[in-house]
Amino acid sequence: MKNLFNQRVIFIFIVSQLYNFILLFLVQLKMKRTLVTLLIISICSISFGNTQVDSLFQVLRKTKNDSIKANIYELIAINYRESQKDTAFYYNQKAIDFANLTKNYYSIAIAYREYALTAQANDDYPLAVSYYQKALKTFESAKNKEEAANINNDLGVVYYYAGDYEKAKIYFEKSGIQRIEIGDSIGAGQSFNNTGIMCDISGNPTGALKLYIRALTIYENAKDTSLQIGTMTNIGLIYFGQKNYVDALKIYEKQQFLAKKINNKKLLGVALSSAGTALDMLNKLDEARKSYYKALELFVEINDKPMIAQCYTNLSANYDLTNEDDKSLDYALKSIQIKKEIGSMGKIAVSQISAAKIYFKKGNYSLAKKYYNEALTNATNTNYVEYIIKSHQGLYKTFEKLGDFKSAFHHQNNYILLNDSVTNKDNAEMISEMEKKFQSEKKEKEIALLNKTNEIKDIELAKAGEESKRKSIQLYGAIAIGFVLLIFVGVVVRNNRLRKKANLLLAQKNAEILHQKNIVEEKNKEISDSITYAKRIQEAILPSRFSLTEHLKNGFVFYKPKDIVSGDFYWLEKHKESIYFAAADCTGHGVPGAMVSVVCANALSKALLEENQTETGKLLDRTRELVVERFTKNDENVKDGMDISLCRISNNQLQWSGANNPLWIIRKNGKEVEEIKANKQPIGKSEGYSPFTSHEVELNTGDTIYIFTDGFADQFGGEKGKKFMYKQLKELLLSNAHLEMNEQREKLNQAFITWQGSQDQVDDVCVIGVRA
Repeated sequence: MKNLFNQRVIFIFIVSQLYNFILLFLVQLKMKRTLVTLLIISICSISFGNTQVDSLFQVLRKTKNDSIKANIYELIAINYRESQKDTAFYYNQKAIDFANLTKNYYSIAIAYREYALTAQANDDYPLAVSYYQKALKTFESAKNKEEAANINNDLGVVYYYAGDYEKAKIYFEKSGIQRIEIGDSIGAGQSFNNTGIMCDISGNPTGALKLYIRALTIYENAKDTSLQIGTMTNIGLIYFGQKNYVDALKIYEKQQFLAKKINNKKLLGVALSSAGTALDMLNKLDEARKSYYKALELFVEINDKPMIAQCYTNLSANYDLTNEDDKSLDYALKSIQIKKEIGSMGKIAVSQISAAKIYFKKGNYSLAKKYYNEALTNATNTNYVEYIIKSHQGLYKTFEKLGDFKSAFHHQNNYILLNDSVTNKDNAEMISEMEKKFQSEKKEKEIALLNKTNEIKDIELAKAGEESKRKSIQLYGAIAIGFVLLIFVGVVVRNNRLRKKANLLLAQKNAEILHQKNIVEEKNKEISDSITYAKRIQEAILPSRFSLTEHLKNGFVFYKPKDIVSGDFYWLEKHKESIYFAAADCTGHGVPGAMVSVVCANALSKALLEENQTETGKLLDRTRELVVERFTKNDENVKDGMDISLCRISNNQLQWSGANNPLWIIRKNGKEVEEIKANKQPIGKSEGYSPFTSHEVELNTGDTIYIFTDGFADQFGGEKGKKFMYKQLKELLLSNAHLEMNEQREKLNQAFITWQGSQDQVDDVCVIGVRA
């Protein structure tokens, strides 16, 4: 065992040296560290026989190289990016810290970019922008125009996701100009295409068309037929958006000619399918049907099952337009069968709803219910919100026909709740426009993007001179050393396998125990799935990120539920010229707390928006009445309710009221925290109730206010396992008050994770900060 451990130590040292050697060439060649990253992952996973993260931590403990540490922390962050965002942010910050120690601009900029990608993956777009800007500044200081162009493109993407299409357009344009300056015409064409998309979304189709034509000219000069086809798809979308289906059809016919020219059956099939969609819109249903059948024949020939399923979906819709229900149903069912085979469980909901509608139309409500239920399950599992809503809508109508009014009421409520959460005025306009422009052509864009990416790689390789070839040979030689090391490690792997074989008998004896464990896990999964669905319903009552960034432009929300669902919630409404927002802590946490939070949030909104209680004290008084009324409808003595800190801001004039939770103010350049105490009573049934007090506060530019629940202060941790306490929370906020608001949020997150350590989170956490 000791010899095996020594072998691993020696191996880690060799990997560290190999990394430094390869990284030197990567920096010289201006390449990213992805290749080395993959090599480290492969070597660590094989040699240690552990999970990827465990292997990375083992290398981390042994290496003293700051570049390797930064790179490994980035990899660990990627592992947690989708599942545990706060942990991912923590390791991204560690990567930045070690990258700064290297004083290598490339490592520092990449670390900033990885932090931005984590923020972007978790829909925190202002934070993503902040760190992309840091990466951009670093690359620009080093005069690395190529990477600066890439970051400008990244900024365009994040602003696109955030719905700020004007800023997205600005950064895509910058990226295109920089790529022209460095001679990357293909990349510039890509940027022009992206800028065109932003113009189109922003309601400037003429500007979009000019940019698409500019990109098309670049690709024609480069004789790149695949990229020409992709750009024509965008031009076709412009015509589609203008309901100019005749010109759209001409574009798709040109695509067919080019696809035949390069003998690309898939692109030809996609062009035929797009032409069919245009013909459907021109009410030339027979011609559209022929186009779909030609596309289907090509996709069957190349065995492209996703596109075969799409053709079946198109044919189902086409036959539905001519009221040929049997054929429409037949193709919908064929589409469902193929999507099941390929595991396309999100898109399968589209076809299942089509089948359910036809069964409903035929009066076969039993089968309609079956397919609506399956669509709901698949749409929920893949978070396909549009079809979750449509499934609930179909189910409530079906159960109504079946006479099951209790189930009909349940699905009608879910339909209304979810539909209201996503169909406010701004979002409705955006979704309608995006769906009109992109849904039928989504697959073509993915194909075009793939072709663009491959072509760019080919051109970049062709541009590489003899010097690059020499360095590439050296790099591949270094990688070859790595694979020789893999062979060396094979001996260790073989020993591990022999040991596993010896444990086979013990594994067989444990089979029955595992079987019972699987049964328990299955039950737990059912419960967990139900709670996860409850989380989606609870999230519908929370303000969206778009609403928060629009109304609290200079603020943050640090929200960290203890469980999947939470008893804490944050609330925001705009009423007339004032912004109302609050941090609330309901009785309990988890599922019970979440149920109480729905009641309390609805009571707040009702008292403000329907009953026009605009003064914060009176608003809390009326909210209390509604909550008490709700919880005293039976004979049980229910004392559920909430503690809350409620603000109203209008032109730097703050009005505030609180139930048990105070308001903190840090003045600009202030050295202490001002505190306004709350009424010592909850929103709920209590002894000795008195009306809530409304406090008027004059805010100056630069003053910052904080409202919160008790979860942060009550968290156990630190070296002695004690509570964080309000005193330490005040000190933390004071020490970071000079920072930008999104940076303050990250400092709170890091402090919470560090303090918590290995302790369990004891309560839900919500902190809101707003700067005047």
